[in-house]
Amino acid sequence: MRLLNVLSLQLEEFFGDDPPPYAILSHRWQADEVLFRHIQNGSAPEKKAYAKLKLCCNQAIIDGLDYMWVDTCCIDKSSSAELTEAINSMFRWYQNAAVCYAYLSDVESTDSSYHGVFSKSAWWTRGWTLQELIAPSRVEFYSASWENVGTKESLESQISSITGIDVEALMGKDLQTFSVAKKMSWASKRSTTRIEDVAYSLFGILGVNMPLLYGEGQKAFLRLQEEILKQSDDQTLFAWSCSDTSYRGMLAKSPAYFSNCSNIVRSAMKLGRAPYTMTNMALSIELFMAPWAMETYLVLLDCEADGISGARKGIFLKLLPEQDQYARVMVNEMDIVTCPPELLAEGTYMKIYVRQQIWGTYPSMDRIYGFWVRSVLSTKVDETLKKRENVWLKGVVNSWKWSEGKWSEGKWSEGKRILEIPTGFRGTACELWYGSARLGDSVLMLGFDAFFNPVCSLGGPLWGGFPVVPVKKWDRATLEQITGRSWMHVSSPNVHKGSRLKGLCRYSGCIKISIQEEMFENQKIWAVDIEHYDSKNPLWEHATCDGCSDRIYGPRYKCHDCINFDYCSNCFLNSDTSHPSHSFDLMNNEEMSPPQQEGRLPSITQVLKGRGI
Repeated sequence: MRLLNVLSLQLEEFFGDDPPPYAILSHRWQADEVLFRHIQNGSAPEKKAYAKLKLCCNQAIIDGLDYMWVDTCCIDKSSSAELTEAINSMFRWYQNAAVCYAYLSDVESTDSSYHGVFSKSAWWTRGWTLQELIAPSRVEFYSASWENVGTKESLESQISSITGIDVEALMGKDLQTFSVAKKMSWASKRSTTRIEDVAYSLFGILGVNMPLLYGEGQKAFLRLQEEILKQSDDQTLFAWSCSDTSYRGMLAKSPAYFSNCSNIVRSAMKLGRAPYTMTNMALSIELFMAPWAMETYLVLLDCEADGISGARKGIFLKLLPEQDQYARVMVNEMDIVTCPPELLAEGTYMKIYVRQQIWGTYPSMDRIYGFWVRSVLSTKVDETLKKRENVWLKGVVNSWKWSEGKWSEGKWSEGKRILEIPTGFRGTACELWYGSARLGDSVLMLGFDAFFNPVCSLGGPLWGGFPVVPVKKWDRATLEQITGRSWMHVSSPNVHKGSRLKGLCRYSGCIKISIQEEMFENQKIWAVDIEHYDSKNPLWEHATCDGCSDRIYGPRYKCHDCINFDYCSNCFLNSDTSHPSHSFDLMNNEEMSPPQQEGRLPSITQVLKGRGI
């Protein structure tokens, strides 16, 4: 460690951990600073900043100190090894100083009030001055004319308000007791001349040491977080937020992403139970995850808002096409949320990989969260059904959309028959009431249970059951009331639960209920089909579709070239690509050989061409 002799203004070198008492300077670099080589070659007095150096030394003499440390001239920056050692040691050097002189060159008065020029000094916005404020036990502030403005201790409240730094941290409390996210928040509004110094200036604050690689740009901050991962299980590191709508990794690009983390603390009850590491592909980590939407999960982090009971924070991860790989995403314009307490009972531990090098890739808007009521009783919900059965739609339809920062009720289009609810909300998507003077009222209910499995309930004579008394709760005002899911837990043969992975295919009486993932206007959605089966649309007792693995209802297509290979009518439509160059026979409903009048069926492409399509 080199120190500047305040009398001779010459540099002296000290080895070991016990240098003589010294003062240390905190300032903003300006034009024509006194550098190491200027002290060595005697040209220091010619520099404009020499006056600042003299003021520091004079103050040290007044304070009874023989030495000063100044970053401009006590480091030989031509040596990369010395610069690396100095930056990795700098927090400790400031911490061990007898006093730190903070020189505010843009403050012309000694007014230290919050609204005065003192609070508006650029010194508060610089990256390096963060550790220079926190590390020393004694900090004295000086104006441009070297008039004393006050000390860190006497101005602790004003300084805390200006910087957002906890008073306890300013007064010397062990920094390890503060969460990583909180410490990042202290740096979130600061800047440095060189982008790498955004990370390097935080070494001491975060207790990290690592080599310098000037020229690496933003990768420096990523390396800093990776070093934190190696020695800490503090998941507040993942509690940042940003407005970027692309896929994101688990690690932030900048301390600015932690600007809202000043109240984030580690949770007393930890869910994390396994170490995690950064691999060459992704962050390998075990997380406590609860299903939130189709391929999206809410991760419950081991952190919460300070002083708020049950305010555990969570982030969203979306499953990627690659096995066990995920990326961080926004859901409904939300990046980080307060987790509902009941998710603790619904979540599970999952060992996953979260991709980091995925920024800038945007998730496809390929899913509508809700249901498409495609067909009911083999006939679409249109005038044909209404005329034939004297049935009409007269019930409650919940269709909600997020816009302008709030949920608003969407419009039900009988042409599209789309039932959309907010992504991540579990509960009722719709109550569809069908009224008939001849049959009485019937109801179809659709929704998602706690684990986002599709659920369907059928009640009334339209489905072959007893009449129901429609109970409509028109006074339900909130989204939570409207999307309640208590009916899903009723033990009844009318309630049918599916799987969020495979959907639902159920046979009840003479009704087939199907909820399958389909495409609607280039977006995936759960398509709902409720159909009668009879002699014209048989349920084949011993035949399973080799395409969708469901029992075959209605037309059965048997491959003429393969043994025991069958398609249902839906899978037959895609047979040209899924089972190319093969022809199919249409079976009759007695499972006998194909009738002669039916004959062999061409491929679906040949059928369409024959129809001029």
